Amino acid sequence: MRGATPAAPDGGDTPLFRLLGPVRFGPPAGPVDRPGPPHRQAVLSVLLLRRRRPVTVAGLAAAVWGDDAPASAAGNLRTHLWALRTLLEPGRACRQPARILVADERGYALHTPPESVDAWRFEERAEAARRARARGDAAAEHALLAEALGQWSGEALAGVPGPFAEEERIRLTALRTSARKRHIVCALRLGLHHTVIPELSALTREFPLDEELRALLMRALHGCGRQAEAFTVFADTHRTLREELGVAPCPELTALHARLLADDPPPFDLHRPSPLARAHGRTALPDAAERVLARAKSVLIGGQDRGAVPVLVITGPGRAGKTALAARVADGVAHRFPDGRVSADLRTWDPVPAGPGPVLAHLLRALAVPASRIPADPDERAALYRSALAGRRVLVVLHDARDAAQVTPLLPGGPGSAVLLTTRSRVLAPALPAAASIELAARPRPYAEDPPPGERAGAPDTDAPYAGAPDTDAPYAGAPDTDAPYAGAPDTDAHDLGNLPPSLVPAARRLARSGAGPSSVEALAAVLGTGRADAALIAEALVDAGVLDTPAAGTYRLPARP
Repeated sequence: MRGATPAAPDGGDTPLFRLLGPVRFGPPAGPVDRPGPPHRQAVLSVLLLRRRRPVTVAGLAAAVWGDDAPASAAGNLRTHLWALRTLLEPGRACRQPARILVADERGYALHTPPESVDAWRFEERAEAARRARARGDAAAEHALLAEALGQWSGEALAGVPGPFAEEERIRLTALRTSARKRHIVCALRLGLHHTVIPELSALTREFPLDEELRALLMRALHGCGRQAEAFTVFADTHRTLREELGVAPCPELTALHARLLADDPPPFDLHRPSPLARAHGRTALPDAAERVLARAKSVLIGGQDRGAVPVLVITGPGRAGKTALAARVADGVAHRFPDGRVSADLRTWDPVPAGPGPVLAHLLRALAVPASRIPADPDERAALYRSALAGRRVLVVLHDARDAAQVTPLLPGGPGSAVLLTTRSRVLAPALPAAASIELAARPRPYAEDPPPGERAGAPDTDAPYAGAPDTDAPYAGAPDTDAPYAGAPDTDAHDLGNLPPSLVPAARRLARSGAGPSSVEALAAVLGTGRADAALIAEALVDAGVLDTPAAGTYRLPARP
């Protein structure tokens, strides 16, 4: 009967399929070969990676040709399907029901056991390795990842055309890169430093901007007693990042370099949660911190359990503790996002945020998408970004967001991943669908201490000097350096001014003396006697210092005083 589902064939005579390299298939104990021309390979790949879920003829046409499907697509597909049936069951009589490639009213499906497809075996063993990591069994994780990576024989779906194959190629390649990193981490934890240096050297050549890989190579070289080579890797990384991106190495890599210079490598405990309170400086209030952290975790994990994309927005003025809280939340939920964490700093010095293109390129590189595959068009980058996240569980951390237009292109397109945002804007969370928010008060901060350098959840240290800001050793142009008290201005306590860099004090006094309400950058430039660009820099620095608020993009005001 056409609508009945045949019994799945046993594994004894089922062909084996290879997708993690050139597409091949063949009997368990015999030679493997290509199943036919590229479009036939594309049809086979779609059916295999849909994992027994039926696909209609229209769905196959969209997967194989996309918007460029020819008028003869349906006929071509039926020819490819007939040829695949013949290849998969060569001894089947003409009237005998098919057992492997079956059709019913829902479409076509391949009834193959999971162990017959190398891509399925890879993902199953990678998931088993994740469970071993959750148990703390590094040796088991290392062995399972070695078995998972052993399924690969080249580029996934090599030479297979069509949008479906391209999306799956990106997804599988990203999973492979993540598994390779985890396998290397396990080897280093097990003391097998010498075994991973060749692979790490090749990976850093393939992904020259991946700072995590550079850090692993530095650890491996140092662990083998090759300290000079480890420091050369850092110097090369510093030069490459400066030349390619105009940035310095991330705080984590810089901190690792300092520890290795002191011959004191840090323990291998990725994403270890930091204590909520410290014995120095301004301490946290443990009860309040615990409540806030518990709510934050429940938002991110609860939404994930419901099959949604949870979005948590941490809102507060400059220096309220948003970054520190985000770092602790990210650490606390890391186990629920086994495919890792990617982050971006969205701060721009211009009052109008930059477009999403550069940020998407950064996130795609963090997701192990090769630079050669990142398109120039921002919309195409956004589509590729959503495809790279599909089927993965990644925590996306975005710092210093300004508005919904800046954030929306960076949200995952489907369930599995989650987003953690920090912002000064109180109107951002209501503008994002189904976003939850936590609002932090101004100083003294009740929730978390300032993070030490390198502890930010994947972003630069906010206490570091701002790149591109005016020289803080010289007063701002046009801002008189005067110690006169404010005249007719809201009261600003001396403690606030004492925390400012000396060059910001004159600007703060002049703005307070003006008593202006919400002001544009142009209005601030007139008050400060500077150009528009310098005024934007000064305003952002004063927001970070808690002297100004920014209720909307490009608007600044003095905060209300009790």
